[in-house]
Amino acid sequence: MAKLKAPLLSLGATGKLASTLVFSTWKGLKTAREYVVPANPQSAAQTTQRTLFADMVASWRNYFTDATMRTAWNLAAQVGSKVQSGFNAAISAMTQIAASDPDASFAQSAAAVGAASQNVAWTMKNVDDGATGDESGDFEVWVGTAPDSLLLNGTAAISGGTITSADLGDEGDVVYAQIRKDGHPRSGIGVYTLLAGA
Repeated sequence: MAKLKAPLLSLGATGKLASTLVFSTWKGLKTAREYVVPANPQSAAQTTQRTLFADMVASWRNYFTDATMRTAWNLAAQVGSKVQSGFNAAISAMTQIAASDPDASFAQSAAAVGAASQNVAWTMKNVDDGATGDESGDFEVWVGTAPDSLLLNGTAAISGGTITSADLGDEGDVVYAQIRKDGHPRSGIGVYTLLAGA
């Protein structure tokens, strides 16, 4: 795909030209590409993938509506190597996991909590039906002082629908944190000011 400054001697040409070229704007960039009649395979695998994708979009709209977590996904998308939105980053992660584990748990919300130490707690929901998160096994807690420098801090399991981190620092520290499992993000990258321990 070619990037253009003034396609067809204009600054905003869009559409197709004689069924040979297509001019458009993609993520703010003027582009030109060859016109191609799109294929629409109706294979069983493609139909399954489309259904899974539609289910994950519905899950995002119905169960993962917390504004703070959506902001965290936007931050995670900015840190990644792809140019994408937080919505795209979340749907991509959810689709990859749900393909093999439809009942996988993702963070619905998160907040700093003061307990025995300075922690962050993530409220988990199952991606298929929005039920309280109950996926077994340990999730990784990644923490850093910047969104692009997260390090593995420890692991924690879901208990009562919540994952609570270990001590992440001192009272008043501002940290960036994300949970992952098997190398895949299960939350966006949130920014948290740590509270005092009890």
